[in-house]
Amino acid sequence: MEELIKEGKTPQVTIKEKADKGRSLEANKFLWGKLYKSISQFTGYLPMEVHLLCGHLFLSEQKTINGVQVPYVRSTSDLTIEEFTFYIQNIESYFAQLGWSMDE
Repeated sequence: MEELIKEGKTPQVTIKEKADKGRSLEANKFLWGKLYKSISQFTGYLPMEVHLLCGHLFLSEQKTINGVQVPYVRSTSDLTIEEFTFYIQNIESYFAQLGWSMDE
């Protein structure tokens, strides 16, 4: 942009509204205040431990560093709404198979 100004040209700036790719506050409250809390009560693990466990189970990927594959866990805050919904469904299905059900 500085180059354009130096050349006496007027830069054109377009401002676009950022697409909302992340989850809502309600979805976050559900994840932490209901789902993780309920699974925490079922397993005896802290909600943060449940969060880390679920990340390992459902958000693990491989990254390459200098030709070596290393494990990487995606952050839930980086998930699209569709990915977040799938993440929740995977958690509910997995723990239901272990005998868990959501406390109402």
